[in-house]
Amino acid sequence: MASATPPGALTTIDESGNRRWVYPAAVRGLFMRWRKIIGYFVIAVFFVLPWIRIGGQQAILIQIPERRFIILGQVFWPQDVFYLVFLVIGAAIALFFFTALAGRVWCGWLCPQTVFMEEIFRKIEEWTEGGHLARRRLDAAPMSLNKAARKTTKHALYLLFSALVSNTFLAYFIGTERLLTWMVSPPAAHWTAFLFMAVIMLAFYFDFAWFREQFCVVLCPYARFQAVLTDQHTLQVGYDVVRGEPRGKKGQVEGDCVNCFKCVAVCPTGIDIRDGYQLECIGCARCIDACDEIMTQVGRPKGLIRYDSLARLTGETTAILRPRVVIYSALLLGLLVAFFWGVGTRPQMDLNVVRPAGDPYSVLSGGIVSNHFSLLLFNKSAEAHNYRIAVTGPTPTRMIAPLNPVAVAGGEHQRMEVFVNIPWDYVNEGRYPIRFQVYDQDNLLLADRATMFLAPRGGPAHERREHESRDDD
Repeated sequence: MASATPPGALTTIDESGNRRWVYPAAVRGLFMRWRKIIGYFVIAVFFVLPWIRIGGQQAILIQIPERRFIILGQVFWPQDVFYLVFLVIGAAIALFFFTALAGRVWCGWLCPQTVFMEEIFRKIEEWTEGGHLARRRLDAAPMSLNKAARKTTKHALYLLFSALVSNTFLAYFIGTERLLTWMVSPPAAHWTAFLFMAVIMLAFYFDFAWFREQFCVVLCPYARFQAVLTDQHTLQVGYDVVRGEPRGKKGQVEGDCVNCFKCVAVCPTGIDIRDGYQLECIGCARCIDACDEIMTQVGRPKGLIRYDSLARLTGETTAILRPRVVIYSALLLGLLVAFFWGVGTRPQMDLNVVRPAGDPYSVLSGGIVSNHFSLLLFNKSAEAHNYRIAVTGPTPTRMIAPLNPVAVAGGEHQRMEVFVNIPWDYVNEGRYPIRFQVYDQDNLLLADRATMFLAPRGGPAHERREHESRDDD
């Protein structure tokens, strides 16, 4: 089964530009066992995580309308956006680090596209239509009752699982309680969420029923920029050219490769790994197990195709610690330390002080200057709290508030209008720094915000002197 793909051309596109359907053969081996364990673990995490509660909160919940993000019990608000930026940048640096170290290990072992395809949809296909040769014959055969029944069963199961995935995906955005309520209520009662779920279901179905490996080969941007992240020392799936060439058959005095094409038959993207490193390779290790099986049958050592660096595959020495690996690991470690330190020390309440529009101050009887402030208290925790507000300034400073302490529900804002009064003699320079402080019920300081108290310059004594000088004139 020699490959007819010209060098540099996509293996899934034939000479006329039409889609070449890939029928990967089943394979067993050490790597496939580990991929199955990891794959089912990833699937279980996806389905179970929304139902886990940490500190009374859903483990992962992204509530965009409420502008609230819950990640493993930690609640993040728009004011905490830089923590989420840290997460995104950290994920990107982690991808760079693991790619420089081990190539497309994410694609072959952890990516949902690969995991769901291999462990769910491929299993449904094999159960309804048979092995790779049977599937190829079935697709080439004319329509019949048997073919229609098999295809209908397969796509019905595809749609059923896609609906399960889309509803679980929706739970990450609306919460499991609301999801269960909506599932038993008519779609018209929540048509926006129902439309969102339907779109995700159809997109998921289209991807795994038809698009498949084209997502990795054509659409995924990671396949495009991974080349700049790897070098000749990166650990990747590769063919030992020195040991394998020239290719021969069992019993011939040639290289170890017996030219059985088993590595091509099991590849989910249809490439021949013996042609060298290719964009379509997702590092899934199917070809390693397939080749090891053949090597065992012909009495030759395993590892003709293996995880190794390009340098070692060509007989050179390789290096694990390289400048790019050290830089990526240092950046990743720094981001992780900064993120966890920031999350662990971030305040659970926030205070904003705003001066409303209008006159900056009022002069009351008795030489008292009054300033109006709007205090915006934000309880970032999940529980309700009572907050006591204090103001610091000159000794006679007095704050007039409608409530003090004030109760703020978990995750809620509370706006409070207050007036600060200070005798004019103490602020006769026109500006005086004051501070608003918020304490909890245990008298622990939670927030401290500085602002300026404004008053007319000179004070009442200055005004009396000016008045007396005018009377003398």
